[in-house]
Amino acid sequence: MLEILETIKKHGALGMTVIALIWMNSRLTSVEDKLFNCLSANQEIRQASPHSKVEIKEKLLAILPNDRKNKRFIS
Repeated sequence: MLEILETIKKHGALGMTVIALIWMNSRLTSVEDKLFNCLSANQEIRQASPHSKVEIKEKLLAILPNDRKNKRFIS
């Protein structure tokens, strides 16, 4: 704390600006770390979630041309 006051007395507004920038940078780094951890945790949850995969069973259908249709299925 005394170092901060001495810097302000010695360098004036420039010293205060430098101190403010260092303080804001340390806070911003802290916030960035928390956001990155939140994003990483969210991605891990998505990957581990059993509901994230949706399996769709495909039904295979065939359409026969008119000349190939089996007459016993036509009523």
